[in-house]
Amino acid sequence: MKHVTIMEYGDSSTIEEKVDEWILENEDSVLEIIDIEYIENGNTYLATITYEERE
Repeated sequence: MKHVTIMEYGDSSTIEEKVDEWILENEDSVLEIIDIEYIENGNTYLATITYEERE
């Protein structure tokens, strides 16, 4: 199981687009997306993708 975190400051309006972009760019190496967790801390937004890597 692997994790990748995407970070955005100020405005969370594009963080879901960035997650979708990462998934599309890495779809050949990702076997399964297990979870996507979004966290807001002040004006910092994090999206953590948990996934299984294709062998």
